[in-house]
Amino acid sequence: MADAPDKKEAAEPVPEKPARGGGAKLLPVLLAVNSVMLAGVLGVLLLRPAGGRAPAPEKGEAAAATGHKAEAKGPAVGPTQRLPDFVVHLRDTDADRYARVSFEVEVATEEDKNRVGTAVPRIRDNFITYLSDRTFDELRGSEGLTRTKEQLMERLKQAVPGASVRSLYITDIVVQ
Repeated sequence: MADAPDKKEAAEPVPEKPARGGGAKLLPVLLAVNSVMLAGVLGVLLLRPAGGRAPAPEKGEAAAATGHKAEAKGPAVGPTQRLPDFVVHLRDTDADRYARVSFEVEVATEEDKNRVGTAVPRIRDNFITYLSDRTFDELRGSEGLTRTKEQLMERLKQAVPGASVRSLYITDIVVQ
């Protein structure tokens, strides 16, 4: 008979603790916190300067901030001379193709810039002669443009022998 009371206790359900009513209030608070954090991240991403870095200080500011002279990391960009646009008929047997190309020439000094400016007719003649012998495939892609620039640099140095030409930049190219 001692077994009867044990079975009765085991059969009785154990009373459960009542559920807390705070769960319904927690969800809106978490959503609000999440929204504020998301707005902060978006604000930082959208308001930072282009390139992801703070603007570089001016030379005088850098020297004052560090107490040292600001040193140049490389040679300064020299003056540039813009050449008039070139429109040439390409040498393609399949179709009539044209190229419109714009160039800028970087030189060492203003005197060299003047030399290039006076030699523009010779430069144009050399460039048009070279470009009109190219095909569409030869001007295609970065390798083609690099080869073309190297050849045009040689022709440029021949056209203006006294000038110190640093670089030739293709500023625009359209092939149709």
